[in-house]
Amino acid sequence: MVHVEVRRYASLERYHPPLKAGEPLPVELAEKTTVAQLLGILKIPKKAVHLIFINGLVRPLDQALADGDRVALFPPIGGG
Repeated sequence: MVHVEVRRYASLERYHPPLKAGEPLPVELAEKTTVAQLLGILKIPKKAVHLIFINGLVRPLDQALADGDRVALFPPIGGG
């Protein structure tokens, strides 16, 4: 098993209340689980996520997760 820490920011807070944005969500996964599969497990639509950081580095949806990874998910940000 792989243990990761997921932090959701901004509008992604609505997935997995009562945790607030930026609070860690510990998740236990099977070996070789990808970020895309993680999103499915967490019921977060792929289109809701714009940036994925793993251990501080931008990574793609097909990135496999390793034990101890810290995952940060950010939605598209609008403004003007």
